[in-house]
Amino acid sequence: MYHAVVRAKVRRLWERVGAGDHRAAVELAAPDLRFRFVGDPPVGAEFTGRDEFERWFLGLQRTLPGLRITLTDVVVRGWPWRTTVVTRLTMAATLADGSAYRNEGVQWVTLRWGRMVDDYVLEDTARLADALHRQASRAA
Repeated sequence: MYHAVVRAKVRRLWERVGAGDHRAAVELAAPDLRFRFVGDPPVGAEFTGRDEFERWFLGLQRTLPGLRITLTDVVVRGWPWRTTVVTRLTMAATLADGSAYRNEGVQWVTLRWGRMVDDYVLEDTARLADALHRQASRAA
């Protein structure tokens, strides 16, 4: 039953985040959240802290405005004191040059008593780097 409740909450969270409400994820984060987004800057990151997490989201929204993230699958295991949540996500946006950006990724999250304490994100970095390059060249 606990896993079903967490899955439902994760689905609702991603509905909000996918609609552009990054605050939903920030509110779930523990103050000392450890976040890693594998890859090179500007999107790739590794830091600790909820405030940094919000700044990262704001930078992502500036870099890829209109980005839509959709949850396609969620797996939950563990108990309230240490819950593992694995999500499979798709990303979509229209880039500044009018081309479509499509990608997919996996997120591995650790929750402790309902707070996100660790968030590790893997996305197809070749597709992401290409999209970021097209964005930057269009802005120049």
